[in-house]
Amino acid sequence: MKLSAIALITYLSFIVSNVVSASQLYDAPNEIQVLIDVSGSMKQNDPQNLRVAATQLLINLLPDNAKVSIWLFAEHTSLLSHTDAVDGAWRREALKGSKKIHSHGIYTHIEDAIQTSLEKGFSGNGNKNLIILTDGMVDISKDIMVSADSRERILSEWIPKLQLQKIKVQTIALSDQVDRELLDKLALQSGGWAETAESADQLQRLFLRTAQKVAPKDILPFENNTFTVDSSIQEFSLVIFKQPNATTTRIVRPDQERLTQNSTSESVAWLSTDSYDLVTVKQPMPGEWHVEAAIDPDNQVMILTDLKLHLNEFSSFIGEKQPLSLKLHFTEQNTLISRPDFLDLVTINLSLDQHPPIKINAIKTEAGFFSQTLDTLAKGKHALTIVADGKTFKREITKDFEVIPTLITMEKLIDNTNRAVTLKFVPDIGIVDLSTLSITATAHRPNQEPESQIIKEQNGEWLLKLDKLPAGESLSLNFEALAKGLDGTVVTAELPPVIIDDNLFTPPQPLGLSEQTQAPSATEITENEATPAVTDQTPDTPDSRIDNEWGMIIGIVLAINTLICGIGFFVYKALKKAIEKQQQKLLERLA
Repeated sequence: MKLSAIALITYLSFIVSNVVSASQLYDAPNEIQVLIDVSGSMKQNDPQNLRVAATQLLINLLPDNAKVSIWLFAEHTSLLSHTDAVDGAWRREALKGSKKIHSHGIYTHIEDAIQTSLEKGFSGNGNKNLIILTDGMVDISKDIMVSADSRERILSEWIPKLQLQKIKVQTIALSDQVDRELLDKLALQSGGWAETAESADQLQRLFLRTAQKVAPKDILPFENNTFTVDSSIQEFSLVIFKQPNATTTRIVRPDQERLTQNSTSESVAWLSTDSYDLVTVKQPMPGEWHVEAAIDPDNQVMILTDLKLHLNEFSSFIGEKQPLSLKLHFTEQNTLISRPDFLDLVTINLSLDQHPPIKINAIKTEAGFFSQTLDTLAKGKHALTIVADGKTFKREITKDFEVIPTLITMEKLIDNTNRAVTLKFVPDIGIVDLSTLSITATAHRPNQEPESQIIKEQNGEWLLKLDKLPAGESLSLNFEALAKGLDGTVVTAELPPVIIDDNLFTPPQPLGLSEQTQAPSATEITENEATPAVTDQTPDTPDSRIDNEWGMIIGIVLAINTLICGIGFFVYKALKKAIEKQQQKLLERLA
């Protein structure tokens, strides 16, 4: 039995990359960059400078140990505050620094702000989010063509760079004069979310929602100013928005003792502003808690607990005819709960846009999991709320998503053997005049110029065949689709970006390769998966010595695998600096 050196090296590379990636995923903190517009137009759109209170709320809600930078931008971008690991000391300094937010800038250089955050802000391997608050359009010069060129570079150059680094952009628009199309594209193409504040008074609420998107926390149902704390909850943080001239907020514990901002207790921290209260209680008493304040639908209770409800990840943007599959499960101390005595007491209900709730059923063949599929969703933005009631505890999950028109659907045809992908585009023949359809794909690779290609129809199909992707490399694809509708009007199709990387392919198979037999194709594996392969018979041939040597190689590979898995964390630490330098060089070449 023989194995080529290339196959062996490929397998060893896969082992090392997976161990390093696992270590990075386990250890890497969240990275959050915040860009706050301080141009002169904010004097009209935020005359009371409510950006300060909104930023302070965000600072208090950011997760511990996250890597965070807060920037101010106008004609230039300047750093307001930075930390490699959020903690109490940084929060205190950042809260003081937030008072420096102003409205004295001349221009609105969004491109410079994005470029600065990419070049100086993002460097690790954790979840990356970029929050942009602005009230204007790209404005960097009195010459409108200079500003137009800057806007075009954001769309054609900076969005692909955001995609390659897997940075989600969360945008908050303030004013009617904002370039909403640009902000929407930044959110859509990066997998983030776009919010619009009708006035500065809404900024705190939008920052709360945004904080939950970039670093989701477990929450409790909060109805009629009442919520229930169970024994698994170690801490809760309560956000209470105030009405104008509101009376002092009071919180009533289960034993009827009342807490106010003047209460002296080491377990209670109370931040009070003119527009909201943020109250954190450690080791709270189990039972029913009540808030004495005006009821507000944006009030929220976030908790720290070992008993968690999980929802599968899905895109913030769903195609109009695409079903939405939801799958949920519980964990306790990060372990799946599948005990019947627990699950039999749990009821999970789903509400969409305040419609009557529907029950989510357990999966009979998969203990511990619940599922529901939503079909025929209407176009537009939707709010999803899931509430689990376990009799002695409650949990809630909220999620915003948008259903967008789907004139063209896209499928990925993956060839694992050759590490190649073919994209298939299927237009809606009930809407699109196929004779007028034009699809352009633009490929972006690190350290290379973008390449565009027009996808032409062949035999009734629109296919884009991509070249083999070398291991460790990535490719970002953006699309533009234009056609006429059957009624003669011009229509455009929003196609989501596609990232091609190692995650799309299954790992190589190091065993079972010989001179006489070839590895089965994906199709053959599927057709014969029920037939076990015979691997325990070794022919008695003159090559037995080579087979013995190969057995030794297999033993060495397994030993290396075990060793690397055991010290993966230390490998990650040792390689981190080299990776960061490499990423920095890559970013410089990209810029």
